Amino acid sequence: MREVCRSVIATGLVISAFSAGMSSQQRGPIEKVAAADKSIALHVHGNHHNYDFDDREMVMHGIDEVKLLFQSRVKGSLYVLLDAKGSSTGGGMGQCGAGQEEYLIWLNLDAKWELDDKKLELIASCFATIESTEEEPYEIDHGKLTADYINYTDKVQEQLTYDSFKPEKGWAVRHSPLPDK
Repeated sequence: MREVCRSVIATGLVISAFSAGMSSQQRGPIEKVAAADKSIALHVHGNHHNYDFDDREMVMHGIDEVKLLFQSRVKGSLYVLLDAKGSSTGGGMGQCGAGQEEYLIWLNLDAKWELDDKKLELIASCFATIESTEEEPYEIDHGKLTADYINYTDKVQEQLTYDSFKPEKGWAVRHSPLPDK
């Protein structure tokens, strides 16, 4: 009997921990995200809404992979945070031939899925020589995302923070100069 109780309690704790970690990230109408070239599609109830990015916004050749990190509704707006990765050059030889670029993308969408605002932050780059200070490019803990990375071109260490419980604020990026060697 004691073993059964322990098993039930352990199962309940695992389910509870899993639910707590997923709930803030997955609340909202978006069922799936996809990417092609420099466009992201959000799939909602059998419809898809496309959002395009141009060469001035993205240095990558095209978006190969996109991941939905958060979606939250606040006062009639839907705020979406995405992780987008793509090849630096589309393949080939030479500098950055096999390189990768990675962006965090924040979208503010109105009730008709029109884009009210957007932000892009390059958090890893072969071209701009930006790399994470950690093994993973960002960490998500209790609905808050933190990305720590070094921009060697600009000689700064940067920390991006995003709070999914206050998505309308977007993110904040703190810059600190790299120490001279």
